Amino acid sequence: MSEEKLISIKGLSIGYASEEGVLTAVDDASLDIPPNKLVAVVGESGCGKSTLGLSIIGLLPTPPAKILKGSIYYKGTDLVPLNAKQRRMFRGTEVAMIFQEPLTSLNPVYKVGDQIAEAIMVRELRKSKSSKEVKSNVMQSVYDSRTVGRFRRLRSRSRVPSALREEVIESLKLVRIADPEQVVERYPFELSGGMRQRVMIAMALSQKPSLLIADEPTTALDVTTQAQVLKLMKELMNEVNTSIFLVSHDLAVASQVADEVVVMYAGEVVEHASVYDFFSEPLHPYSKGLLSCIPSGPKDETTLDPIPGSVPDPRNPPKGCRFTPRCPYAMDVCAQDRPRLIEAKPGHWVECFLYGK
Repeated sequence: MSEEKLISIKGLSIGYASEEGVLTAVDDASLDIPPNKLVAVVGESGCGKSTLGLSIIGLLPTPPAKILKGSIYYKGTDLVPLNAKQRRMFRGTEVAMIFQEPLTSLNPVYKVGDQIAEAIMVRELRKSKSSKEVKSNVMQSVYDSRTVGRFRRLRSRSRVPSALREEVIESLKLVRIADPEQVVERYPFELSGGMRQRVMIAMALSQKPSLLIADEPTTALDVTTQAQVLKLMKELMNEVNTSIFLVSHDLAVASQVADEVVVMYAGEVVEHASVYDFFSEPLHPYSKGLLSCIPSGPKDETTLDPIPGSVPDPRNPPKGCRFTPRCPYAMDVCAQDRPRLIEAKPGHWVECFLYGK
C-alpha cells in the first residue's frame, strides 16, 4: 500500500440483500490506489472484484446492494456518506469507468461523435458549476443557460456542435483511431469490437478523470485486439496522467500491464504487492495456487496443479480464514480466527497466519 494515495479504501464491506439474508460480497477490504499507477484486481468469478470497482464510482445497484461499513477516500474526501447528487459530481469527471461490453454501453441510435461530445459537455457543465465560470475557450461559444437543451436538439439532428467537433476528433486521435473524421459520423454497430472499446476509452478520458475503472475491458475481444487495447491503456495512463483500476480474472493480463496486483478471494483482499514481487514470490497460498494453474512450456511437458475444492458459499462462509478448506498449509488457528492484512515484506501485504498474527 502506497503512502501517496489517490484512493484509500479502509475496512469496506458490501452486502446484497436476499431472501436468505445479507450476502456479503466484499468483506472488510482495504487497499490504496496511488496516483498514475495501474492496479489490477484479480481473482475467481464472484470474489467481489466488480462490486469493489462499482462502489468506488458509486454505481452499485441499490437496492439490493448496500455498503455495510468502511470508507472510500478520494483525494481526502470520503465518498461513502455522499448523497446521489454529490456522487454525480465525482462520477465521470473525477472517476470514470470502462465497461466489459462496449456495444451494450454505447447508445446504438446516436453517432459516436455525438456521444463523445455529450461527455465533454457534462465535464464543462460540472466545471462551471464548481467554479462559477467556464474556463475552456472552446466551450465559451456554446455554453449558456440553455446548453443542455440546445445540445440535445442538435444531437437529434445528428449534428455535433462545431465548437466541440475538434475536441471530439482529438479524443479519437488520442486512442489511436485512424481517420477519426469518418468515425465521428458512424454508429457503434458500424465499428469493430476493438474500435468500440477505443471509443469507450475516448469517452471516459474526454472527461479527464484522475481514476479510470476498467471492468474486464478486453473480455469480448480476440487475443490480438486485446493486446492492442491493453498496450493503449498503459500508454494513455502516462499521457493523460491518470490511474487505472483494472478488474480482471486473467493473471496474464495483469502481468502485462499492472504496476501493482491485488488478489481477492471470497470477498476479501488476501494479497497486495508490486507486479514484480507478486509474480516472482507470491506469499498467500491462494496466490500460489492461481499461478500454478497457468500453463507454461510445451503442452506435453506441462502439468497443471489445480486448487482443490471450491469457493465457499458467501451466505455461509467459514468462521476463520475463508481459504482454510482448500489450503495445504492450514493450521488450527486458521479455522478459528481470521488473519489480518499485514506487511510481510516492504510493500508486500498479505492476509495469512503463515506470516504472523
